[in-house]
Formats: sequence, C-alpha cells, structure tokens
Amino acid sequence: KKTVRRIKCFDSLRYEPYILLPWCPPAKSAHPEPLTPYYDERFYGYGKNKIQHISHLRLMGVSFSVLPQSFVVHHPHPESSVKRVWNDKNKNKLHKNMDKLYVQYLAELKDEYSDTKGVVPQCLTPS
Repeated sequence: KKTVRRIKCFDSLRYEPYILLPWCPPAKSAHPEPLTPYYDERFYGYGKNKIQHISHLRLMGVSFSVLPQSFVVHHPHPESSVKRVWNDKNKNKLHKNMDKLYVQYLAELKDEYSDTKGVVPQCLTPS
C-alpha cells in the first residue's frame, strides 16, 4: 500500500514504536515551546522511559500512523549492565520503583489530559 494507515488502537500499552515527531515550533510562533513533550526524567536507568513517553503522547491526543514503504533497522546490541540490574528484582529495587512510578505517572497524565479527545485506546481482545 502507498497510503498512510492510522493506528486505531494499541495491542499493548507497553508498546514502544519508533516514532517521528515535530519538536520545534514554527519560527514565528507566539508560543515558542517544544511541540513534543520531553521524556520524564524521573524514569532513569532501564525501563519505562519510552513507554512513559508514548503514554504521554497518547493521553495528550496525538494520533499514530504507519508510514507506507518505510522501514527502520534496529541493530541488536549486547545486554547492558543496567538491564541486568532491571531484571534482578531480588537484589535491586529499580524495576519495582519504576513500575510504581509509572502507575503514579499515568494518574498524573489522566488528570492533566482528562478532557482530551482522540486518545488512541488499547485494543479490546475478544472474550
């Protein structure tokens, strides 16, 4: 297909798509602030940073689409020491702390964007 396809719902809210976003406002903008939110710096180490950013975009009403005839190459890399810390839930609290923060963060976003229309929902699974 050669047409842009809009994403109607996300299969998972843990989805981390590769995205292209405008960041800089128009040159003569009355509001010279970024058009795209920053990553929340409370999410550090490994885990939840990209998920929180996508959640922020979703809840502020950004639409998502698939570009036709386009691709991204992801080159696998060795597991980092930070990911090992993330995965070791018995010795480290990073995973637990980020999970807890993420729940709090979603509540903050839902309060901030409570009136937003057009939020891309999670797909309903047939029962």
